Amino acid sequence: MPCKQDSVDLKSITKTQLRPSDSAESFGLLISEISAQLINCPFEKTEQHISQALAALGHGDRKDRCYVFLFNDDYSTMSNTHEWVNTEISAHIDELQDVPRDAMPWFFDQMLQQGQVVVSSLSELPPAAVGFQEELAREHIRSMMAVGMFLEGQLLGFVGCDLVNRQVHWSDIDVRQMRLVADLIANTIARQRSEAKLRKTEAELRLANQRLAQLAREDGLTGLVNRRGLDEALRQELQRARRNAQRLTVFMIDVDHFKSFNDVSGHVAGDQALKAVARVFRQVFKRSGEVVARYGGDEFFVVSPQCVPSEAQERAKKILECVRTLKDTGEIERPVTVSIGIASLIPSTEDDVDSLLRIVDQAVYQAKHHGRDCSALITV
Repeated sequence: MPCKQDSVDLKSITKTQLRPSDSAESFGLLISEISAQLINCPFEKTEQHISQALAALGHGDRKDRCYVFLFNDDYSTMSNTHEWVNTEISAHIDELQDVPRDAMPWFFDQMLQQGQVVVSSLSELPPAAVGFQEELAREHIRSMMAVGMFLEGQLLGFVGCDLVNRQVHWSDIDVRQMRLVADLIANTIARQRSEAKLRKTEAELRLANQRLAQLAREDGLTGLVNRRGLDEALRQELQRARRNAQRLTVFMIDVDHFKSFNDVSGHVAGDQALKAVARVFRQVFKRSGEVVARYGGDEFFVVSPQCVPSEAQERAKKILECVRTLKDTGEIERPVTVSIGIASLIPSTEDDVDSLLRIVDQAVYQAKHHGRDCSALITV
């Protein structure tokens, strides 16, 4: 059932439905009504749900302060998570965070063993409850009651209420009413935690799927985009450039004499060289929309939208210079160079990925023909 309204008018309910003389059954009906109206509300409304339940518990000036405490996993501390206070009553939620068990051992033991603490008068407390008694006196509490919240038999925390500067003899009806609220809030917290856990799991699955998708398009050695990711990027950028009549520039970069490098230095050193030149490409091509990929073995590819020919030549020059210095900086064992082919065009309807690859491959061939360690540009 969808949530019919965001809030319940507790003041009007208190005046018309609940008076101090009302029976426990009437109180139960009120709690049931609040639960029915809010239990299926969105996850974001659960905090409001709990606050409204506490306000209902304190109706008609029967209580001065109502609150929820949650224990940590090993019951060594407890924290005040929700609090409702009556007019002119001090709030204490901020100062009651991570309260250690050592501060009130008797109270902790009673909650863990009995599931409730009912104090009509501070004079009733045994000598062992001295720490707890001092805390009640500090807060000017003369009567209080706390009832445990359980989820699948496990104590989560408790719902409690205080009377300040006045006291009352708590009846069985009072305790039953408190247990109704405790059960309601325990169920709400359980739903909240389940929803939070589900959302966390869904977020983790989304991240895992994103990572899998990334890995499917990532070269394992260099961390660059792989051939599959490159093909997708090429198709997308070619379509965009054609649609907007914009220039598209691509670079094909081949490591010179790489087989010889591997034969002399070994495959481990060869892998290090490939990773080193890949870092150079990443440093040079950082613009949004640019894609740097490993095309195959010792070949790399860069997609650079709206890069004009003169700028493409400058960037190729920078790559050549940086690769030449890799040996000097100690990143590789032996010096390497690269040959760079550049194709720059404003695509027409006849241009496709294959034709673009043929043009840039021809540019690489020209660079190699001119002695390698250089670049060649073909504009269309």
